[in-house]
Amino acid sequence: MKTVAWIFGVAMIALLGYVAAGPYLAIAEIKTGIVEKDADRLSAKVDFPTLRQNLKAQLNARLLHNTAGELKDNPLGALAAGLATTMVDGILDAFVTPAGLAHVMKGDRPSESIVKQTVTADTGPPPKEADLLQNARYSYDSLSQFSVWVPNDEGKETQFVLQREGLSWRLVNLVLPIDDPA
Repeated sequence: MKTVAWIFGVAMIALLGYVAAGPYLAIAEIKTGIVEKDADRLSAKVDFPTLRQNLKAQLNARLLHNTAGELKDNPLGALAAGLATTMVDGILDAFVTPAGLAHVMKGDRPSESIVKQTVTADTGPPPKEADLLQNARYSYDSLSQFSVWVPNDEGKETQFVLQREGLSWRLVNLVLPIDDPA
């Protein structure tokens, strides 16, 4: 009976260790997927539809906040807001790619030049794994959410949010440091 209890105890400790190391393993898989340009490995650890939706909501809210006063009295304000939303969709399609994630993981600030580079980055040399998530800090937000904070050159941080689904972790959100109009 003692042997069964010991085996059960060791199995529980191993399971807890695996769950605790899960986000770090997921981040390692994401970095490897980006460097090796392995779409299958990357899509297993990045929930691209959810990531795009979260970024789209974030960018649209920021865009509406920045332009609300200017467009309030303009009769074509609704049309301009609709065009801006379409522009955000195009930017996200180009940006939420392995190459786009690599730029943000290196601490590059999202900009028009980076979006243009990500469209053609699949033909360039792969990023070095050591360059990704350099100087990052890691924290558990809850038992099912984990954050990686990556500083950029200006000292602002981009937050990568991973969520647990069962025993595996996936990247579901990217909180950009956009507190000022870029």
